[in-house]
Amino acid sequence: MKLKNLIIFFTTLCALSSCTSMNKITLLNNNESRAETHEVSYDIHKLQVGDLLHVKIIGINEEANRLFNVESAANNLQTTSANLYMSGFNIDSEGNIKIPTIGKIQVLGLSLEETRDLIQTKVNEFLIDATVIVKHVNFQITVLGEVNKAGTYTIFKDKISIFEALGLASDLTDYANRKKIKLIRGSKIMYIDLTDENILFSSNFYLKANDVIYVEPLSNVRMRSSNASIYISAISTLALVANIAFNILTTK
Repeated sequence: MKLKNLIIFFTTLCALSSCTSMNKITLLNNNESRAETHEVSYDIHKLQVGDLLHVKIIGINEEANRLFNVESAANNLQTTSANLYMSGFNIDSEGNIKIPTIGKIQVLGLSLEETRDLIQTKVNEFLIDATVIVKHVNFQITVLGEVNKAGTYTIFKDKISIFEALGLASDLTDYANRKKIKLIRGSKIMYIDLTDENILFSSNFYLKANDVIYVEPLSNVRMRSSNASIYISAISTLALVANIAFNILTTK
């Protein structure tokens, strides 16, 4: 009888160690303190030293365009990250970019829109009815921890939400602690609770360039990482075999 109880104990323990409750893996399931619906505050990115910009100047005259643009005809055929890097304008230590014909332009601390308007003003001195396009091409985020595809991702859009970032990483694992996501921004560490609907209205809902997301594991992940559930299952199996053998021997 004691052996049977031992089998039941180990079987139950194994099942509990391999399961995670649904309320721990469901997002936005806490609406007790839901904030009033309003626009999500988003801090527009201000250009920093090291930012890489793609600047394209389009005018009526093709010959004149070549005086301002770095890209070659070959680069125009296919846009890749490598091409964007090679033809991009890096903001130097003094906060300047250097555009052919125009020269140095101070862009440190400006938004993309402000930078475009500033370059447009300079270009208007040389070309009539020209159009300036400015894009931030080294906008990257890093996702680590309990996700299915950790890595660093280049973002080809003006902003990205934390949910979109986790989508790039192929979602969270079942062992992810959704209540304690670390958002590392420079030297600051902030914590995000993905089960709380208020995250939708938080200033941290949208990420910034070079943000790092680290997804901590739940406490029971130790059972997984130490293979304890495998050992418990093995012990349970051995106990069952021993019980069968014991019954055979006692019936003879």
